Amino acid sequence: MPLPLVVSRLQHELEPTLGRLLSPKNLARVATLMPRRLNRLAVEQLLNQVFAEQIASGDFDFLQQRSLQVEIHDAELFVGLGFAHGRLRCLFFERVSQAADASLSIDAISAIELVRQEVDPDTLFFRRRLRIGGDTELTHQVKNTIDTLDPEVIPVFAQRLIALYRSRVLLSPDK
Repeated sequence: MPLPLVVSRLQHELEPTLGRLLSPKNLARVATLMPRRLNRLAVEQLLNQVFAEQIASGDFDFLQQRSLQVEIHDAELFVGLGFAHGRLRCLFFERVSQAADASLSIDAISAIELVRQEVDPDTLFFRRRLRIGGDTELTHQVKNTIDTLDPEVIPVFAQRLIALYRSRVLLSPDK
């Protein structure tokens, strides 16, 4: 069976199960149950695909030999990012904070709104829904680069998972 067909079938089979598991309370627990290497590879693959245009334009060159920690605070999830050899790198994917040159902290719904271009990063920042720490110039550059993202480049499978997660957060009494 060709690989694209296998991937498509796997996505179709996993989507309902993942939808049940991706409640706000379970996100970090479910995500960190997977092997760390698999998590890092999945994050790298998705980010390099989604930000391919920005990478090709050199928009992430400022992240060379630097690190950014992205915290999804309501999910208690920390992802470390770097840039090397023309690719975004996932340095860590944990439930604990790590040392980084800069940090962005955001809740899951705000992150979804940001990626879907429903709200701009400055609005989130001034509403205190996006917090920055460490090297503010670095976080400002990342924030501006994220703002150039075209939501249409996000893979359909990821868009479905985002929509499932978003609906669960908005319907959840413990949000």
